[in-house]
Amino acid sequence: MKKNILITGGSGFIGSNLANYLANEQFKVFVVDDLSVGSKKNLSKNKNLKFFKKNINQIKLIDIKDKIDCCIHLAAKAQILITTKNENQYFEDNVVGLQKTLNFCKNKNIKKFIFASSASVYGDTRNKKVKENTNLSPLHFYAYSKYIGEKIIKKYCHLNKINFYILRFFNIYGPKSNAVVAKFLAQYLQNKTITIYGNGKQSRDFVHVDDVIDIIKKLITKNIKSNIFNVGSSRSTKINQLKSYISSSHKSINLDKRFDDIEKSISNISKANKILKWYPKKNFKHGILDMIKEDQARLIKLKLESVKTQKKIIKFFNKRK
Repeated sequence: MKKNILITGGSGFIGSNLANYLANEQFKVFVVDDLSVGSKKNLSKNKNLKFFKKNINQIKLIDIKDKIDCCIHLAAKAQILITTKNENQYFEDNVVGLQKTLNFCKNKNIKKFIFASSASVYGDTRNKKVKENTNLSPLHFYAYSKYIGEKIIKKYCHLNKINFYILRFFNIYGPKSNAVVAKFLAQYLQNKTITIYGNGKQSRDFVHVDDVIDIIKKLITKNIKSNIFNVGSSRSTKINQLKSYISSSHKSINLDKRFDDIEKSISNISKANKILKWYPKKNFKHGILDMIKEDQARLIKLKLESVKTQKKIIKFFNKRK
């Protein structure tokens, strides 16, 4: 029997991809989102999907008669670069909002809770692949809000007998993303200068949203004890390599390093391998090509429908076959 799933922040990048997939797989999906970042257009028209336009702090006002089997909490304020100016808003959305969501789960007798945390809780780990037991050292308020969130979840879920799974996401990319891979592609396709912060030697761990959906589905359907998992590819890609992969000859500019930028962020995913039998399947090269092929709506939004741009896209594909 398929389960009933509540997704907060379900119209954003990760949430909409997840909601659409689960609805197609015949799960009954309830999405809560205030559309401050995401769009209702990201969600498919599916009889198994119901949308509630509410801020996460209004979650208690949502009227769901069905028994919910699992809550996936993706809602959060995530623009890291402005954290020093909006600390109160980060606390309100990422900490208070989390607390209210947990209270909702308790009142609705929801016994499984999946939390979208972040690799940023580790801070700058230099040259090692981080395991889940690595010391946490958040460097900015967004990361700290996730760090506090993890602590709240552990305590609250233990007291209220809720199984919890904390997922520390590394750099997720894919359709509807607006992160570094998508930005580089957009700048390239629009013939704009690719913007690189710092010297471009920073290493990142890119994992496709399809692989993220896969690990979440495993947690929804399996009965395992509460735990924390890294979600990455465990492979290192330098920012300069990413730019060269898209186009080695395209013009780029190096700007000052951002205050929160770390040198290396690479996951050790052996825990998820062992306990969940989860292994990322999406090849990075194919994943980038899919972002252009599958995300036509985003390309149109970026006004890339000109004949000249279409020819450039075709040339991009042909060079990488």
